Amino acid sequence: MSASTFTPRSLFAGLALLTLAAAPALAQAQALERVEIHGRVVEATPRYDVHAACKGLDNQLASALTKAWLEEGRYGEVKVQLVLENGRVGAAEATGISRAVSRKVRAAMHRLDCAQQAAGTQVYRFSVDFIDPNATTIGETRTAARGFRING
Repeated sequence: MSASTFTPRSLFAGLALLTLAAAPALAQAQALERVEIHGRVVEATPRYDVHAACKGLDNQLASALTKAWLEEGRYGEVKVQLVLENGRVGAAEATGISRAVSRKVRAAMHRLDCAQQAAGTQVYRFSVDFIDPNATTIGETRTAARGFRING
């Protein structure tokens, strides 16, 4: 039997080689995510610049989200995933606060009219914060008159 010895240098070199070989595959796997749209699965990289894709997003959603804010009387964050296909809403998911609030946010997303320039499927992630009108911090009281803030 022969005993093999590994030096710290050879172990480090082997680990570095393994890292270099696996890094591109891992980066690519994290960049693309699968999204189901009407029974069809597509892969897309999530984006966080929804205001650039949907000009006037705040104004388009103002009445629906303000109504939800007033009716539900609940405050907090709703996380949204919006899928646009050639500028049209293909799918929308919303989670947070309650099922009723999430349902109203999702319905409002389906009424969006985005004049997106990019062709194909784009996935956007952002949050809608429903703000407590009795908030004491300066940042929250400036937008509390409207009742919501879109972060993304």
